[in-house]
Amino acid sequence: MRISVIVSTYNHPRALNLVLAGLARQTRPADEILVADDGSGAETRALIEAWTRRLPMPLRHVWHPDEGFRKCRILNRAIAAARGDYLVFFDGDCIPSGWCLAVHERRAAPRRYVSGGKVLLDARVSAQLDEAAVGRGVLDRVGSWWLGVEKKRRLIVSKLPGLRNLLDRRVPRPPGWRGENASTWAAHAHAVGGFDERFTYGYEDADFGQRLLLAGVIGVSVRYTAPVYHLEHGRPWRNDAVIAANKALYDANRAQRVVVTPYGLSPQMNTEHHG
Repeated sequence: MRISVIVSTYNHPRALNLVLAGLARQTRPADEILVADDGSGAETRALIEAWTRRLPMPLRHVWHPDEGFRKCRILNRAIAAARGDYLVFFDGDCIPSGWCLAVHERRAAPRRYVSGGKVLLDARVSAQLDEAAVGRGVLDRVGSWWLGVEKKRRLIVSKLPGLRNLLDRRVPRPPGWRGENASTWAAHAHAVGGFDERFTYGYEDADFGQRLLLAGVIGVSVRYTAPVYHLEHGRPWRNDAVIAANKALYDANRAQRVVVTPYGLSPQMNTEHHG
């Protein structure tokens, strides 16, 4: 298969730099990387241009102007632009473990999506981490930084091959879609219309995953076998009223058993992709 990695970002070039450093050391390299950029400024553009010259695979910057939180819109543009038949999604503040893409590839199957987990780094570790450390694989080894993480159980289990595989296969129900670390076939993403662009921050991933499930695409867990490391940062865009409105939208879509959103991938996007 050809794997297209889609990384979402917005004005956080330091974090994006570490994510790209993590992608540069995958045991199974991506065939292409697309940065789905929700309107970042010149610093992010310069960073991507620099990495374009360094990486052995194509790196493309999919950008639109900053008009508020429009992550779903830019993700749809990246889906339409992707040339691979399999899509792996990461958030721009989540550094993949060195074998993350290899696990996603290994668990890929028809009518399936793969949902990973994350280890939460605290503010101190997040601030001290640099590109050189990521490149050396520090996060894939035991170290004193383990003291500064949440979900320590997940971190410990991720280093124990037999146990991590067992726990991933014993999840009680299909896992939800986790946009920070998830994958599926491009055909499945297109079949449900991509992401519903009415969603802003909150429940956009849950809605996408729910529509995949209704389309017969079943989730499997790799939360222990393919973790990402989440950098701690502020969330100035978080708004409880907006999240509540998104929850109501998610509930309505679920009650109506919406599979293909009419507010997602547009015919124009698909024409741009296939033209």
